[in-house]
Amino acid sequence: MMTEFKRAFSLVWDHFTLVTPNKVQCALCSQRLSFNKNTSAMLRHLRSRHPSEAWYSNSTSGAHSSTSNSTSGVHSMFSNSIISGSGVHSSFSGTTGLNSMFTNSAAAGHHIQVRTTRQEDLDDALVNMLVKDTKPFSVVEEEGFTAFVQKLDPSYNLPNKQALKKMVGSRCEFINDHVVSQMVISDFVSLTSDMWTSIDKHSYIAVTGHLVAENAQLSTFLLGISKLPENHKVIHIEEAKNQLVASWGLHSRVAAFVTENSENMVATVQKLGILQLPSFAHVLNLVIKRSMEATLELQDIRSQARAIVSFFKSNQNAEMRLAEVQGQLGRPEQKLIQEVDSRWNSSFSMLERVFDQRESVAAALSTLDTDIIPLGSADYEVIHQCLGVLGSFNQATAELASEKRVSASKVIPLVRMLKITLENKHGAIIHSTATQLASNLQSELQTSCSMVETEPILGLSALLDPRFKMLAFGNQGYAQEAVKLLTSECASLIRINPDKDDILPPSTTRSTTPSLTSPHTSSWAMETASISMATSPSKSHDGGLWEMFDSKVGETQSVQSSTADAAVEVQHYLSDPYLNRVENPMHYWEKHSKVYPHLFQLARKYLSVPASSVPCERIFTKAGDVFNKKRSCLSMKAVEQIMLLNKGLV
Repeated sequence: MMTEFKRAFSLVWDHFTLVTPNKVQCALCSQRLSFNKNTSAMLRHLRSRHPSEAWYSNSTSGAHSSTSNSTSGVHSMFSNSIISGSGVHSSFSGTTGLNSMFTNSAAAGHHIQVRTTRQEDLDDALVNMLVKDTKPFSVVEEEGFTAFVQKLDPSYNLPNKQALKKMVGSRCEFINDHVVSQMVISDFVSLTSDMWTSIDKHSYIAVTGHLVAENAQLSTFLLGISKLPENHKVIHIEEAKNQLVASWGLHSRVAAFVTENSENMVATVQKLGILQLPSFAHVLNLVIKRSMEATLELQDIRSQARAIVSFFKSNQNAEMRLAEVQGQLGRPEQKLIQEVDSRWNSSFSMLERVFDQRESVAAALSTLDTDIIPLGSADYEVIHQCLGVLGSFNQATAELASEKRVSASKVIPLVRMLKITLENKHGAIIHSTATQLASNLQSELQTSCSMVETEPILGLSALLDPRFKMLAFGNQGYAQEAVKLLTSECASLIRINPDKDDILPPSTTRSTTPSLTSPHTSSWAMETASISMATSPSKSHDGGLWEMFDSKVGETQSVQSSTADAAVEVQHYLSDPYLNRVENPMHYWEKHSKVYPHLFQLARKYLSVPASSVPCERIFTKAGDVFNKKRSCLSMKAVEQIMLLNKGLV
């Protein structure tokens, strides 16, 4: 009865046919969608795939009212959800009470009405709250929450747990459809991975994907989370990664797999047959941690600062006293920051905050009953000098962790700028401890990053970033090698389809693009097994005597022509004015996609590579709120869905 009522009422059925009790088919594109006794999925499909056929507005201007209230608490409308710059974003329709909203739109010569109800809007807002705040679905069955909602809106039919799970599943299905469509367009995807252990000692592994979407913006999405066996080994990690990658059909489409440089992670990616790229943020983290640990006086000061921060963090009276002193001295009321062993920049933040609040800390300690020894003026001078040395490294770490901006292309120029900055600061450093720290940093950088300019992916991404190009390289020999490799890959794309400038289809590109480690070469070896008489492009008129020779001449001419065309495209791009460093390079490529069509395709491949696995680590930062005692029975599928939606709502 409800289904027949909705079919008779909603004009969305003008574009869909019920083919099975649980499936509907779009009359515009023939795509089949799941049908859960409501039109939500159909509305989302029309808005995302056929916007000219189904226009809707959040405003009340010109809307027609109806007093028909929704009678179902199960259906949900995920309004206007799209894949964009940093992942998946959602927006919810505005409402004006219990009235249904209609908006007329002229499309293809006829009018279409799309219905939005108060019930659907509140369902969306409820799911949004539960996912964003990582609350358990059972909250809708708690007495206090139910009473609160009833007080707010007595007419709202609060859905149960099962209905909420269906809404979440519907949203995730919609998001995954968009991710798949973006992957088809982008052709290449970059991956990151990270492992995490929950409070109940269970281990999990997650994989995130990164691509340049249709609008030339970077997108990040969660491929999945997998639980590992208790005694997980390399084989278990490999199986989990392989399953997550294979489920999306990505093995032949991965530009690079960015992970931390541990033996387990490197080994598993190599066994998958995918190019592994070390997370440069982790490399830089190790460089700085080793340098700080080798600077003994700085280590002593860090230990003393850590003790001071721990005292104020663990003693409520001390924390209150510090706040009082800050107010008396006219200093901003700021809490001290405790460092985390695994992140060097937390040590930077701790020392920076202690230095900024040095007067308040000293005054507070002098009035408290404690054995903690305050830092002296000489100690603060060391902190000040060392912070000056580490400042540029802190900036580099922050830039590498960004998901919304291109990052792999920054690695080569960042390493070069860090080396130059350290050299320039040597003359201005007064304290011997800061001088030793700078020397340690220089030595560690040279050891860990001396060959960074020879890494093909990093070199190509730097060249394809219009902010850096050739200037990214300190060694011009390496720069020229990168240009040759870029020209070779560009020529390969031109040979695939020499008569068209359009972006090439994914299947063609994947099968013919040369590998990074072996530039394309043309051999004159005339093996009869490699050339088929029946498939020769041009037939000889002398009985086939010269057919093989003529075929090889044609191939060679094609290679020479495509290489020349590629060289022209590359040189024209390199001669363009440099983009301002603070601008988004993807905006440049969006504007120049028709000017440099083949380089644009390569830019979408290599600029999608992140410089670190931090985006994946952020997944587990939030996962700690999901894995708790109240949700001990939560399935992995439910966990994936919650984290997928949370990724786009925070």
